[in-house]
Amino acid sequence: MSWYLTDVARFRAERQGIEILAQEVDWFAVTAWRLDARLRLVLDAEIGAGGRVYPIYLQYPDMFPHTPPSVFPRGDTARWSEHQFGAGGELCLEYGPDTWTANNTGRDLIESCHKLLVTENPGGDELGDAPSRHVVSLGQGLRIRYSRYLLTRTFRALLSELPLRASLEANLVSLYHKESVVHVVDKVTLADGTQWTDPTVPSQLGPEYTERRVPICRWDETDTPPTTESLDEFDSGFAAVGNTLEARYGFIVHGSELSVFFLDRKKRSVVDVAVISPPPEATRLDAAHSVLAAKKVAIIGCGSLGSKAATMLARSGVGGFVLVDDDILLPDNLVRNDLDWRDAGVHKVPALARRLQFVNPSIDVLQWRVPLGGQEANESADAMLKRISECDLMLDGTADPNVLNLLSAVAASAKKPVIWAEVFGGGFGGLIARYRPGIEPPPSFMRRAIENWFGERGSLPRRSHRPYEAIGTGIDVPMTADDADVSVIAAHAARFAIDLLVDRGPSLFPNSVYAIGLGADSVFSQPFDTYPIDVGPPPPEPEVVELSDQEKVTEIATLLELLKDKIGGTDPTAQDN
Repeated sequence: MSWYLTDVARFRAERQGIEILAQEVDWFAVTAWRLDARLRLVLDAEIGAGGRVYPIYLQYPDMFPHTPPSVFPRGDTARWSEHQFGAGGELCLEYGPDTWTANNTGRDLIESCHKLLVTENPGGDELGDAPSRHVVSLGQGLRIRYSRYLLTRTFRALLSELPLRASLEANLVSLYHKESVVHVVDKVTLADGTQWTDPTVPSQLGPEYTERRVPICRWDETDTPPTTESLDEFDSGFAAVGNTLEARYGFIVHGSELSVFFLDRKKRSVVDVAVISPPPEATRLDAAHSVLAAKKVAIIGCGSLGSKAATMLARSGVGGFVLVDDDILLPDNLVRNDLDWRDAGVHKVPALARRLQFVNPSIDVLQWRVPLGGQEANESADAMLKRISECDLMLDGTADPNVLNLLSAVAASAKKPVIWAEVFGGGFGGLIARYRPGIEPPPSFMRRAIENWFGERGSLPRRSHRPYEAIGTGIDVPMTADDADVSVIAAHAARFAIDLLVDRGPSLFPNSVYAIGLGADSVFSQPFDTYPIDVGPPPPEPEVVELSDQEKVTEIATLLELLKDKIGGTDPTAQDN
């Protein structure tokens, strides 16, 4: 129901306040009150300013008095003010959604409108300048600009190094969206024939979107920029400095400023493309995160949890990944996976690699489209495990005990940490766990301690892992965890990982395992119940077998015989190596 029916007293106060204003001043006159087609209350009136009469209408919104009325020109499509949303559009006054309170009235809007018009049109030939109550945001300024160019910091740094009046060639990548097209340059062929590549633009952007070669030239600040009034005049201005332009897009660097133009040769017109300049550079991560660029993480399992944790680590600055998974992304996976329809039908590993490099173009990704511990060639499996062992951290997102056992053996041998995480079936909670060789017990011991901890409380968690052999057999495994459930556990796992990789000293996490509640079920009484689980110290190291000197001589002689056979029967002791 309209506000003027539910608050008749406010309706009377609004009407009386405006009609009293018309009696008090000579610059304002009420024409009529009316209801528009949407039954909104509207006042038609006239305001005098600078020797001119401005017909206006004041339109009350449905949510008045919680949102302010609007003032529009009435029957006039000309632009009245610099503080106006386009010709014939709403006037931008002192009172807007950011400054309005319910104590303000329509009369305040009328007085503000008069102040604006008098300030900007005081009479005579001179025009005034009314101060703005706000700064138009980047988003507001680009709402009506379909064609946009994204200027990166690295490309902006290159512009001042380009030779004057030399026509070079740039590779323009265009990303078409429903509401806009965004362009970016990823490569420039320099005057000496070498190619400059922007390291901050993903390398796969060009091949996946639209690429075209466009001319770019740098003019001196004293050169007159070409007019965009017509295509012929633009071409003439371009040719005035010895350049010709036949492409659909042209780049001009005028002094230190970049201008981008779209040339519609069919309509014989020139469109000035909006250039989005980079904001001042600001540090968005603390200094401790800088070490992550040199770190490499193995992600075992690129499903819902693994894909989310990997993306979070990439955003945090991790510079290298080894991705291991043999699965295909299907549309049914999209309820939880960090990927989307653009990668449906693709192996999860290359799809996630693409995702990570779109997040951080400088990331190095090694891809293995195989299952860890699956039926693969021994040599291939060995090579994969070697690459995993070279990582600074291994993250298991498979929730498969067999995978974790193999991974923990690799970790123990390489003295590298492992993090694993699970989301319990039903989405009521999950757990995160950390294994540091020599500090925590191996995962097989830890899993036993975890099961005992839940068992002592009379509630073992339901596992959401569905083994391959269960598919199609009718075995029902709860899989109702939603994206938010998985994201919470993945975020905790990523935080665990960052703590290990940054290595500020003592860990922020005094315990190695945490059970995290997302609902009232199992051991959890409510969402966000968190329980640290004590898994005990690592078992004692196995006794080291020491050989006698004679036993060592015997074993070394055996190795030398093997080396002798390897190098063609020569005596290996005679070789420098």
